[in-house]
Amino acid sequence: MIGSLNVTMVFMFVAAVANAQANLSELFSIVRTEGSTTSEGSRKRMFEILELYSTGEKTLASEWPVIDGALGDPSPFVRDQACAVLATIMVLSAASPIELPESTKQLVLQRFSEASPNLRENAVRVFALMAGGIPAAVVPRLLQLARADPGFNVRGIAVDALASVRVPTPEITNFWVQSLSREQDTSLRGQVLHAFGFYAQTDPEIIQLIINSLRDKDRFVRQEAIAAVIRIGKPALAALPLLRGIRDADADEGLRLNAEGAIRIISAPPAK
Repeated sequence: MIGSLNVTMVFMFVAAVANAQANLSELFSIVRTEGSTTSEGSRKRMFEILELYSTGEKTLASEWPVIDGALGDPSPFVRDQACAVLATIMVLSAASPIELPESTKQLVLQRFSEASPNLRENAVRVFALMAGGIPAAVVPRLLQLARADPGFNVRGIAVDALASVRVPTPEITNFWVQSLSREQDTSLRGQVLHAFGFYAQTDPEIIQLIINSLRDKDRFVRQEAIAAVIRIGKPALAALPLLRGIRDADADEGLRLNAEGAIRIISAPPAK
């Protein structure tokens, strides 16, 4: 149902073929007219329209006023769908990040305060994927979401977005230190380490906390710590004793294999 539109939905309909006249005005007209009771034919038409943008046949260059109108629509449902559509297009265009106009950025930022967790999640996703990366002015809002949002997925995407910041602010670094030091919050430690598996950390203090996480009692935390160490590479060489301990004695066969792979990667001689 269109009410549950999220960034994975388009993949179910990649075979759809749309005519060149399709645009987001038509898509949002369907959303406003039919709401959550969208017919099968209308859903198919919406997927056809999205397919044009995901394949590059159409761009958002002339569509920003339409997107802004939907993002600021009085209907929470329309706002939810607008942010999901924008996030979907940006995910499928990740190889060539899209630059957002300032007006659109402000409207997406306002969606951080929406009641719908799905809407908040997609709003953060839009910022994480846009050309130029996370603006410095957005970092405090992301930290709020990462620390205290009631939605698990919202906290996770906010953590991912913060990890993508190439030069972390002192506030972000402090958040990493606090998160990895909170033994009672296994979920947060796991989310942070999961993000580090995609974005290598360079701060020596953070690297040491990642290495320390290899001792964690929780299997998921240890698994994500191994992935983070692999992403760091040679600067995490001090992890070798703990990785060998996991390889030789951990009760989980998968972790033992992952540790062996990490050992090979970070102890390999430099490429010539």
